[in-house]
Amino acid sequence: MERRAWLAVLAVTVGLSASCGSRTGLLLPGQGGSGSGSGGSGGGGGTPLSVRCSAALLAGAPTPMQGYCPTRANQAPGNAPQAPRIAWAVTPFPIDVPESFLPAEIVVDPAGRAYALIDASPMNPTGMPNQVFGIDPDGTVGWATSLSGPAADLTLGSDGKLWLVGSAPAGANGPICPSPDGGSEVCVASLTALSTATGASLDLLNVIVQQEPYAINSDYGAMTLASDGSFLLETVTAPYTGQGGVARVSTTGTVEWQWPAFGGPGLDVVPPLVVGPNDDVVGTDGINVVLIGASGNQIWQVDVDAQVAAVGPQGNVVALSTDTTSLLTLDGNGNTLQTIPLAATIGMTDAALLAVAGDGTMVVLLANEASSPGITKAEVQVLAVDASGTTRWTTTLDVSLPYDPAALATHYGLFIDGAGTVVVTAGAVFGLDLATGSTLWTLQPPNPKACLRPAVLGAGGAILASQCDGTVFLARDP
Repeated sequence: MERRAWLAVLAVTVGLSASCGSRTGLLLPGQGGSGSGSGGSGGGGGTPLSVRCSAALLAGAPTPMQGYCPTRANQAPGNAPQAPRIAWAVTPFPIDVPESFLPAEIVVDPAGRAYALIDASPMNPTGMPNQVFGIDPDGTVGWATSLSGPAADLTLGSDGKLWLVGSAPAGANGPICPSPDGGSEVCVASLTALSTATGASLDLLNVIVQQEPYAINSDYGAMTLASDGSFLLETVTAPYTGQGGVARVSTTGTVEWQWPAFGGPGLDVVPPLVVGPNDDVVGTDGINVVLIGASGNQIWQVDVDAQVAAVGPQGNVVALSTDTTSLLTLDGNGNTLQTIPLAATIGMTDAALLAVAGDGTMVVLLANEASSPGITKAEVQVLAVDASGTTRWTTTLDVSLPYDPAALATHYGLFIDGAGTVVVTAGAVFGLDLATGSTLWTLQPPNPKACLRPAVLGAGGAILASQCDGTVFLARDP
């Protein structure tokens, strides 16, 4: 399966508060809201900035998926540590050649068990191994499961299962799966559910689409869960058409709808897949932003020179443009409500990330790298922008990064916890104060010679991260 998420700019964007005059056409009554503190199915509650997530994620999980919710707001439901120290480090699978493996994905359940996915990269000559590990709260590796090929989008569902998406077995003319009548059809994805206790396979859903000449969607590139537990899948570029799209798949593996319809116009949607609270899907091809309704109909498409789009907690669509270094807020009809220039001074932007707090404060990370043999010097600027579009503070970090072969955006991480700590990964892990931008704490990784992957929130006020050598570590307050 092609992992374009590894190569794409991974930035998430968020909405402004309703005080800016924004419409809430994507927001269902009672969902989202600044500082709601409500615990949705994705966890949360008890923290002043937590935002309810309507997706069918495991309740109470500190990190149920990458981005914490399909809205990709990077607003974590719980609190990070205040003065973290490394509690344990484990290497479930040692990596000698970083180029041969993709950046690990980590999710964490309410009990503190972490699940790490390590995939072979396209540069791996053997294409293996591809593995998922269950790591207990004390750092013990509880189980390891091998996969037949690369997978993506680890997700802890409300059904208690660990879901991931991968390619279906390949046939002579593309991925082939058995059809109900005993024949074969084009099978474009394999949705697998693993037991969180043992790693054993619990479910395997092969997604089948109808064949039509010159319009076969050959693979899927991203997966997330809708509010009812069904799956939303992002297709990679289809043969002959040069377009990708989106599909919604039931819990039994039946394709409920595909966008675009066979032969219709569409976009080569860039992951990650973004889903609003009423299951509307927002996608971008790097220039255009499209909104697809919960029933698969296209609502609008606009050209706003956007690399990434997302749905904010107030229901607006916000598009990030690294070309113009600005954020654009779109209403429910696709109209531009506000354009916010970002006063960055680091020159060319090599990587960009964005998160939003429950009070509407937006935090942007911009990085400019200068590489030399074995090490990369990076200037990182973190900017906080309030809901009115005014820059509150700018913090600059000059960091050194060990060699990292993966896409530039995976060198960095950003999320906001429920109490207002901005957690930044850039060579080390930093805790910044949301109100002032001051550095509250700095955590160095256990192996200073191996590149560091983005930290995620753990249970009980912890954070977890991985490194290029295969190390997974947890840090918490003493």
